Amino acid sequence: MKKVITHSICMLVMITSIATGFASNISSLKAEEKSMEITLTLDNVKEGQQLFIKDIDGTILYKKVLDKKGIFSNTYDFTALPAGSYYFEHEKDFQIKLIPFKVTYNKVTFDKANEKTIFKPVLNVKDSCLYFSKLDLEKGTVKINIFHDNEIENTGYHLVHSENFKNALKIERIYSLTSTNKGNYKVVISANGRDFVEYFSI
Repeated sequence: MKKVITHSICMLVMITSIATGFASNISSLKAEEKSMEITLTLDNVKEGQQLFIKDIDGTILYKKVLDKKGIFSNTYDFTALPAGSYYFEHEKDFQIKLIPFKVTYNKVTFDKANEKTIFKPVLNVKDSCLYFSKLDLEKGTVKINIFHDNEIENTGYHLVHSENFKNALKIERIYSLTSTNKGNYKVVISANGRDFVEYFSI
């Protein structure tokens, strides 16, 4: 009888150990799954602003048009993403905020040290003059190309002015368009690793 009781106790201990180990594995899996989630919170959001998730090459993986003003907060599960560097891109009226994050085998973390804000170029047209301004905290290369399309000649857009800027924190220019014909214009501003394109007519 004593042997039977002893064997029963041994079996109970073994089953308990297996169950504990199994529960521990489940907890570990849940912890890993949770570590692949990240919560993004944005303040002062306006309706119509856009949010993207892009990879290091700028490929869009996710896009959302924000439909409420105030605070935006959402949790994203990146379990399916391959290891690598990615970033959130919050596009506002006059600036773009880049929030990078890194995905590893079982963890996703914000790369706060490399967060940055890109200021969009500002263009205004008044009295046949084009007013251009750009704030560039990186002081990188900024290039502006102005194209004109004469609808009468139907020749398409052709370049009428080009200018490069380097190592400038703030750029301000006024371009007179009176010497060219009226019609449609396209302005392409290359800065911060991307092109900003705007159209207008005079």
